[in-house]
Formats: sequence, C-alpha cells, structure tokens
Amino acid sequence: MVLGLSGTDLFGVGMLAVGIVVLLASARYVWRASAVIRAAAVSTLARVDPGSLVRLSGTAESGDAGTLAAPFSGRDSLVLRYAVEERRPSPSLLPWFVTVHERAGSVPFRLRTPAAVVDVSEPVRTVTLETDRVAAVGVDEAQPERIGRFERHTDALPSATVWHARPFALGTIMDALSLGARRYTEARATPGDDVTVVGRVTDAGGVDPLVVSDRSPTATIRRMAGTSLIGLAIGAFAVVLGAVMLAG
Repeated sequence: MVLGLSGTDLFGVGMLAVGIVVLLASARYVWRASAVIRAAAVSTLARVDPGSLVRLSGTAESGDAGTLAAPFSGRDSLVLRYAVEERRPSPSLLPWFVTVHERAGSVPFRLRTPAAVVDVSEPVRTVTLETDRVAAVGVDEAQPERIGRFERHTDALPSATVWHARPFALGTIMDALSLGARRYTEARATPGDDVTVVGRVTDAGGVDPLVVSDRSPTATIRRMAGTSLIGLAIGAFAVVLGAVMLAG
C-alpha cells in the first residue's frame, strides 16, 4: 500500500487523472470547433466591434505578402497544411497509414465577400480544407524530385524508418503489405478559391482567423469535432471507471 491506498485505489486515482486530462483537452477543441456555429455570419466588418466572433465567406486573394509554395506540389498557397504518412501495422496488425510529419501555415491574405474586401492577417490555427494526395511512393520507388528534396532538408522527418528495412524471410510479406510506403498530402487554399473564415475582428479591422474551411459550417464542425468527441467518450469512461474503483 502507498499512503494508505491499495493497488486498486491507486489505479482508480490514475484513471481519474487521465480521464480528467483527456476530457479537458477534448472539450477545449470541441469548444473551438463550435466557434464555427457560434460565430455571426457577416459579409462586411463595418460596424462590427473588435473582438467579435464572425464568419465570412468569399474568394481568397493574395495580399502584400504573396503566397507560400506548397512543398510537394509547388502550388502557390495562401493557407496550407501538409502531411507525410507512412504505412505501418495497426494495433489490430492490419496495416494503415500513420502521420509521421505534419505542419500548417498561412500568409496574410484578403477575402473578397459580396460586400467588402477583408484582411485576414494573422496565422491560421485550424485548416479544414479538401485534402489532395499529391504522391504515393513505395519503399523501392524513386521519389519525385520535389519530395526527395523536401525529405533531405527536413530534419524532423526521418528519410527511412524500421519499416523500410526488409529483413530476410520477411521482405516478401512486408512488400505485400506495402509497409514503409509513404503518401504525401496537402490541404491548400489558393488564390481564387472560395473559403469560409471564422475568427475574431482585430482592432485594425481585419480578422484573426481561428478556422479556414472550404466546407459548410455543419460539415466543418463535424470534421473538426469528430476526433475530440471520441476523446470525450474515452475521458468520460476513464473518469467513471476510476470513480467506481475508488467507491468500491
């Protein structure tokens, strides 16, 4: 026993602590996702107070900062999220793609609505855009030049992992399951794309964006909150289990 607690009590305390942490983290993200619905739909910021949560839809246009070059496709982008996924065994032993590297970013841009042109001048926190699978590369396949250069110059992304090796007698099976294969995806908002921006009005009359999406508000919140709702369920289960064990 530790501090007068049995092993069962200690396990219960641990489950409670884990459950509370998961609940808080998931609830925070669900609250952020709900901003898409809570925001007031407007087409101009005239007579809208700084700090107000708004939702604007329109056409994205380049600002003074120009564009970002998407790393895999080279496309000019205003808002960008890119990821490298690698095929690995899942807990059920069936292979799936696991994200091994992911980044998001944006440059200041303008949003042309039916009533105004609005500056979106701060970095975007959440990108919910259609995902483009730029390339899929097997272990023994040559990488496209742009992707190869990206991997060589990205220290946070290992160019090879244990799933790239082909041990004797296992190589045929690993090849059949495509273990170690990578796919490269981008979610981009390019000049001329129709997007929805949710954020808070700045003192300068622009928007500090929480979310940039190309979906409807309902589809956006469903996409953003889906994983967090699972987290809420797991956290609630852990809290209940911990409470039951302590009560017993």
